[in-house]
Amino acid sequence: MMNNKGIQFSKARTAGNSVKVFTNTPADYRQLVALLDSIKRPFFTYQLKEDRMDQRIIRGLPREMSIDDVKEDLVSQGIADAEVQQMTSRTTKNPLPIFLVKTKMPEKLLEIQRLAMLMVSFERKKRSTEPSQCYRYQRYGHTQRNCRLAERVPQQ
Repeated sequence: MMNNKGIQFSKARTAGNSVKVFTNTPADYRQLVALLDSIKRPFFTYQLKEDRMDQRIIRGLPREMSIDDVKEDLVSQGIADAEVQQMTSRTTKNPLPIFLVKTKMPEKLLEIQRLAMLMVSFERKKRSTEPSQCYRYQRYGHTQRNCRLAERVPQQ
C-alpha cells in the first residue's frame, strides 16, 4: 500500500509484535499517518521536530496575572502562535509566579524584555530525565497525543 501511494521510507524493521517504519521526508510521514488512519490500523508515532513547539519559562510576573493578559501582550509584541500556561505547585496546586510559553518563534522571545510593564526573563524549560510515557496505555516511548492504538478495554 505504501508503494502504491508513493510513500518513500528508508527502513522498516520488526520490534516485538509491531513494525517500525522510518520515512525519508516529513511529507512521506504525513502521508503514512493519513494512510494508517484511513485503513483504521492501530499505531503510534513520534512528533516531527518541525512540529514541536519550543518551550520557555517566563519569570518576573506576579502570580495574580491572568494567562489572557500574558498572551495578549505576547501577541502585541509579534508572537501570534504563543500558548501560555501558568505553572502550579505539585503539592499545594497553587499557582506559581512562573508561566510556560510554547511557540515556534523562540528567537523573537529573546528580543522581549518587558511584559505588562514588568522586567521579565525567559529560560529554556528543563527537559524531563524520565522517558516519555503514554498515559492512555502506560507504555513508554510515545505520548498520548501521538497514540492511535486501538481503544483500550476498561479493566474490571
